[in-house]
Amino acid sequence: MYLDVNTTVVDSSGTIQYMSNIGKRLIEARTKLGWSQQDLAGRAGVSQGTIGHLESGRNKSSTALPKIAAALGVTVEWLTSTSDQTGKSGSIPAMGASGLADRIKSIIDEAEGNISKVSAAAGTTDEEVAGWLSGKTQQIGVDQAVALQEAFGVNSVWLMLGKGSRKTAVRYNDEYEPIPVTGWRGVPVVGMAQLGDNGFWADVEYPVGHGDGFVDVPSKDKDAYALRCKGDSMRPRIKDGEFVVVEPNHEIEPGDEVLVKSRDGRVMVKEFMYRRAGRVHLMSTNEVHGTLAFADSEIEKMHFVGWIAKPSAWRPD
Repeated sequence: MYLDVNTTVVDSSGTIQYMSNIGKRLIEARTKLGWSQQDLAGRAGVSQGTIGHLESGRNKSSTALPKIAAALGVTVEWLTSTSDQTGKSGSIPAMGASGLADRIKSIIDEAEGNISKVSAAAGTTDEEVAGWLSGKTQQIGVDQAVALQEAFGVNSVWLMLGKGSRKTAVRYNDEYEPIPVTGWRGVPVVGMAQLGDNGFWADVEYPVGHGDGFVDVPSKDKDAYALRCKGDSMRPRIKDGEFVVVEPNHEIEPGDEVLVKSRDGRVMVKEFMYRRAGRVHLMSTNEVHGTLAFADSEIEKMHFVGWIAKPSAWRPD
């Protein structure tokens, strides 16, 4: 079945008008969407007069057809075709199987049907976007895909290949909304460490919560404590006046800094290397003092060192 290029209609004044097949399909497409001529003109970014002229047949074609087709979600070929391939007059074809055309259409939908907004964002022409939409062009350039990603937040890989999630996790120009750090408390200072020779010190501790102010650093360990350090034997890692913040409930892994107190009274900050055959092997943060190994029975406590805090982090109770 073939349609005539022109169909006669009678306007409100009784005047016979000739409506082209383009006009017939325009009317049917926008009617299915519940749009007026003004609605379609606004979404396509053209004048209402352009729509009226095309629908009445006064214009048989227009350079605005790609924009209008994109706004309606149809192809230019369908608007201008004189054949009815489906056997039903004016049937709006689907966009077909999933592909670039469908993905481009979803972006045009986000742009409220404004194909010019999409082409401007991609740094290209309305005609090229119409080519993607119609399926004539099966590929989109990397630069164009990235530009659309930045403008609409769509994943450029999804746009080019149809793989992965549609939306990017974070857009480069998203509003800065930092996640607040919650659930932590200031760490009480429970004693002083007098730094001595060979990287060891003697510590004077008080029960946790009964000390000299607190260090304003984040810790979720309810038993965390801090020691104020005096002396320079642990430089450059620990300087005079700084605080060692210790988290005794934190799991220790190789490479972590630990505070170790041996049963003979020595206290030190070392790097935990490994535990083997009942012995703990430690590396000094200061290369001058080399490595040490202690039997498990020789260690009174070994706790994770979370922070070395500056003097400015101290706060009074």
